[in-house]
Amino acid sequence: MKYVLILMAFMGSLHFATAQQPPLPNSLSKFETIPAFNIYTVPDSIAFANKNLQKNRPLVIMFFSPDCDHCQKETKELLAYKEELKNIQILMVSPSSYGAVKQFYEEYTLSAMPNIKLGNDINYALGSIYQLKTFPSIFIYDQFGKLAKAFVGNIGVPAILDAVK
Repeated sequence: MKYVLILMAFMGSLHFATAQQPPLPNSLSKFETIPAFNIYTVPDSIAFANKNLQKNRPLVIMFFSPDCDHCQKETKELLAYKEELKNIQILMVSPSSYGAVKQFYEEYTLSAMPNIKLGNDINYALGSIYQLKTFPSIFIYDQFGKLAKAFVGNIGVPAILDAVK
């Protein structure tokens, strides 16, 4: 009986440990500032680059895939916190086809949040800079353009808001 309880405690702690967000590699600390990028935004296919970002405003870069359940959940939460996020620039970037990204934009009515730029990462140029392996991956920069936090997986808006304080 004692061994069964120990085994159950071990299994429970193992489950808890695997439910945590995996840490990002230390190699990402080299991205202390916003890298140069060029994406094509939807719905109009206009080029958008790091030089187009507003100065002195925090930036959230969220790498996503339109068919990713966690990305869809994170997007719904962004929309639910529309008012709290209005002063934060959000750049949602996907390596998926322009058509798939545009459909995602329309399906989630992201036009309701003018602070969100959604775009297609041509040839996975920006994603390869960050060496992405998981969607969503979220990088949060403060108002000075310095990396504040980086997350892998669905984190929720409260974590984003906490990171930009």
